Amino acid sequence: MTLVAVVGDGCTTTALGIAAAWPVGGDCIVAEFDPAGGCMAAWLDVPRSPGLAEVVASSTPAAWTTIESMLQRAASGVDVLVAPTRSLEAAAVVLASTSTVLSVLSALAEPVVIADGGRLRGGLSPLVQQANVVVVAHRQHSGSAAAAALGIERVAELTSQLVSRFIPTVVALIGARPYTVEDVARFVEVDVVGLADDPWSAAVLAGRAGSRVRLRRSPLMRSLGELAAVVSARLRPIESNDDWSRSFDDVSMERR
Repeated sequence: MTLVAVVGDGCTTTALGIAAAWPVGGDCIVAEFDPAGGCMAAWLDVPRSPGLAEVVASSTPAAWTTIESMLQRAASGVDVLVAPTRSLEAAAVVLASTSTVLSVLSALAEPVVIADGGRLRGGLSPLVQQANVVVVAHRQHSGSAAAAALGIERVAELTSQLVSRFIPTVVALIGARPYTVEDVARFVEVDVVGLADDPWSAAVLAGRAGSRVRLRRSPLMRSLGELAAVVSARLRPIESNDDWSRSFDDVSMERR
């Protein structure tokens, strides 16, 4: 079981970052299931098709071979399944994929599927309900204490729903102010990993120009390495943490 749902603020960058920082020894792909419309094709500068729409429209949407044939390779080296960009088409395609594509992805032994589910609106989505692990990405409102507190309250409400359904959950907290990781962890009562708010690194991660050496050493990629390790431990518990204790620098150099 290898389906990781990433939802909330900045979930596209977070999903791609988890895939890029995934521990050595496991393959992963990134798939879009945002009913509000996909942005991964534009962000990664890949064609809008083939993608999820072509899988759903095929004669065998519930076959892994069909899904695999619609993947595209991004410049960063990550394989992606893109969703339609327009909201009406995306909503229909994501809904149609629930009983076919999602069921296949949630039952895979490999590769790990990091699914970008967009922002949740009005309850848990089918993606979240079928996921083996959920990552809730949340960007702090550093300019307003009241807005920041409200945002954390909403994260806590969502994580409470997930925990009540026994879905392993991790919060990815983007930005270090006004609340620390420890503050938020006490409030939401699930694992919290802090992610650096670093637009430059996010752009390079998507394939834009920039030093890959500098990227590997950036605070964002280091924190994404920690997040990927936490998610992988929730997804496939292991007997010893020693196998996953290497730094992100070492992992990145081995992948290259």
